[in-house]
Amino acid sequence: HQQSADPPEEIFELPPRYSSHSSSFPSSFRNNNAPPRRGVNDNGKARMSIHNGDDNHLDVFEMEGLITDASSSRRQQPSFSSVGAGRRLQTTAQNAHTCLQQHCAPLMAYCSLAWNPRNRSRSAIALLFSAFLCMAILTENDVIAWHNRISHTNHKKQDPLSKLTTDQRQSLLKTIYGTWTFYDGSADDRPTKPYMTVANAGNPYLDLSEDKFPLESWQADAVYANHFLDAVVKLVKRGQQAIFTTYHGYGLADVRVAKEKDGEEITVDYVVEDADKRTSQRYDMFHLEEVDLGTVTSAKELQLAAPSWEMRGGWTTKRSFDGLERRLTHAIMTNSNFTVVITGSWQSMGYGGNHAWQSMAGVFETLLKGLFEKLGVNLVVRAIGLPPPLSDVGMEEQMTLLDGGKSTLVHTLGWSSIYGSDVDMVVWDDYSAIDDDGESSHDLDELSTQLFDLFARQALLSGTTSLPFLWGGDFDVLRNLHEHADVDVGQLGNGLVGVQETTSENAAQGLPWAAQYLNCPKDMQKTCEKEKYQFESRCWVERSDVTPPIPQLDDIPILPSALGWRIQQLKGYALAYTFLVATLGALDKFSEITISQGFPLADEYWHMGEYIKNVQEKVKTLDESVAPHCFQLQEKMNLPKRLCRHKMNGRTEFTPRANPAQTSVRSLLDITQVPKTKPQLLYEGDDLENPVRAIPRGEVDTLEIFDLQGKRRLRQRLLGARNVTNTRNAANDNAYNNPDARYRRRMEAITPGEGWQLRHSYGDGCDGSLSSSTTCGRLSSSSCLLDGHQGSRGGIWGNETTGWLLLFDISTENGYIALNLEVGGREQTRRALHESLPDSFIFEYAVEGVIVTLEKSQFLEKLQQPVPGMGLLVVFDDDKSIEVKDVVIAVRVKGCDDDSECQFAVA
Repeated sequence: HQQSADPPEEIFELPPRYSSHSSSFPSSFRNNNAPPRRGVNDNGKARMSIHNGDDNHLDVFEMEGLITDASSSRRQQPSFSSVGAGRRLQTTAQNAHTCLQQHCAPLMAYCSLAWNPRNRSRSAIALLFSAFLCMAILTENDVIAWHNRISHTNHKKQDPLSKLTTDQRQSLLKTIYGTWTFYDGSADDRPTKPYMTVANAGNPYLDLSEDKFPLESWQADAVYANHFLDAVVKLVKRGQQAIFTTYHGYGLADVRVAKEKDGEEITVDYVVEDADKRTSQRYDMFHLEEVDLGTVTSAKELQLAAPSWEMRGGWTTKRSFDGLERRLTHAIMTNSNFTVVITGSWQSMGYGGNHAWQSMAGVFETLLKGLFEKLGVNLVVRAIGLPPPLSDVGMEEQMTLLDGGKSTLVHTLGWSSIYGSDVDMVVWDDYSAIDDDGESSHDLDELSTQLFDLFARQALLSGTTSLPFLWGGDFDVLRNLHEHADVDVGQLGNGLVGVQETTSENAAQGLPWAAQYLNCPKDMQKTCEKEKYQFESRCWVERSDVTPPIPQLDDIPILPSALGWRIQQLKGYALAYTFLVATLGALDKFSEITISQGFPLADEYWHMGEYIKNVQEKVKTLDESVAPHCFQLQEKMNLPKRLCRHKMNGRTEFTPRANPAQTSVRSLLDITQVPKTKPQLLYEGDDLENPVRAIPRGEVDTLEIFDLQGKRRLRQRLLGARNVTNTRNAANDNAYNNPDARYRRRMEAITPGEGWQLRHSYGDGCDGSLSSSTTCGRLSSSSCLLDGHQGSRGGIWGNETTGWLLLFDISTENGYIALNLEVGGREQTRRALHESLPDSFIFEYAVEGVIVTLEKSQFLEKLQQPVPGMGLLVVFDDDKSIEVKDVVIAVRVKGCDDDSECQFAVA
């Protein structure tokens, strides 16, 4: 051959190919667009010399793919971004593919010629030396790229940012995604006297008219507001990108550290993947279908109008989503709370194998709490749900609960107190855990549909200054409320369609960590459902200042039908993404309107008072003929129809609940009867970081992109400050007496008893927010102190020796009051009570001094069990009562030889 100064331009006479062996180099390495080489004819045919049949060297096509013209190589290089100290440049740095060709193609070509039989004996040593030289030239990134290109079976994922320091990583991510830099330059000039008050607004909704905003307020400051809106729009978009990135990676390739020509300034080079493709994937994954409920009249028609909505973002209506945007705009304008309640079955709440922060509600709160602080909004998230049933619940009762729709009744009958009267958005997730096909179902049975209708109406009627958007539930109920009462409704999906399939355990390693073992074909279902892939927990982290009195479990026990952290996280991210879509829509409207109309934002775009009153009035007057489900509960379980039209309050020892100190049964007791012992926390303050929270090295850190902290985040983070639940303290419900005539009545002095105890409670520190986990449930009897869940079935327990329990100051209006009772000892309350109670058992209750005595048979007849785990005793039901009055209720048991036989609790 002839040698020149430029190896890529050398002339080679290539040996012929007599073997059918394939090239050892992938076709992707061939430069098919390169100009004809010298030594190769214009028609693409190589000049060949005749040699023997030895094929231990590169053939014509392999050689053409390896030898690349230098100038051609430069022309075909992609454009790279270079990141230095917060600046963006364009550079001609080469990616791994180009680098391989530039450094090694000539050497490999030389090696092929050197191994020609004519030269082989003289060049063996030179060949080995050249091979080692080639390996030395390759950088580690080139080796990775090489193996990724030549292997189609190796799915091992590589971290594109692995070679960056912390500062370089932060600089790169801030350049790509942006960061929060907004601040109020006129903070010292803002009004010091509160102006967003009920007195100034003249209404309880804080609907301040335009003329009442001080000129110095931010709402009236055009310069501030414009910059603020621009900054928060970018922040919200960054949040959306971060959520998608968690399941699809950064979208970067060939990230490497480089230096500028002067050799001093360090930059980071990278290649951006197809942005349009990623945007399309993101839209498809979280697409929220806009449905016209005037034409879509059934769940079957919904499937035709919005196919696979369950696996995307879900569905809603235009009017409903506008309503959600209005609520968000109101919270931004008033710098107030935006309260979200998430409720449902114990599976959907994350019990049975997960920490609280791994649940859908915990993920949602952790993602968005800090972002909304920047918007001036206090995002309050209450995860209100009970833990799994007690071990003595029978198989039939367990299957009833698995059918869905039965888990929230106990809270529904005290909605405005237990969930709160300040709720702006509700996520109801009490669907069937498993259907006949082994997949989650959004269809509810008849009773569950009726119970959801009651839940939805109570949610809508309970607000004093707010009106919740309803996510989830039965389609027919949602449609009736939307079409006949102007209620804002929708159903959420989980985004699973956008998660890449896990086709094998090997393939899983090539997926982003959050996406692994999540979307699996049928032949991989059993593998994906393995506990090691779906659950990850740790019950205790050793610390010098706290020693648990009982041994701690290694991890949280996993229960059958529990949902693992992966699907919990995906549902939380999908909910967060939809919420950010609404936030972005609200901000865009805010900006568009004020550009043309000026500041502050006009009243008609954000005031809520008339909006709330309109819906609540229509719910109260909703005709049974067009929305019948709730009214059917009277026949089904003796719940009066008027409960569908009037809000209910309650008191309970169940946790969590809104305003726990004000909504306990103990808050109704005389000080002489308040139990002396209360749950004592083993320790206070934040937990040590749980290793389970650590994000694996090389995986996407969602919060890092949100830029809520300037350092690597843990997977979830307990908030430092506790949520404030500004729920208005609503009075409890009705307390009159209208016992059946066959019950004995008498008047006698009712004196408070002694010895009543608070049992099985987590106390008054559990409001459903993640931050309240630091004040809830850390009992010395716990075998998993880092569980974080707040669910407990507490009660005020007594027996025949404790006498009367008196409940004071119960405000009644519409003639209904009921007690949720546990009778016969905690281990026996779910058994057939006629077997566990002695024949001499007597239950007595009194309303305003009128005593009603129930013998065993009468008590069992009157005590309802509408859903498993609930014993409902109605003590007053008068549909003629419309007068507000405070009354006193008293209860006791008698007729038991053994005190343990007659244990009971007001729960």
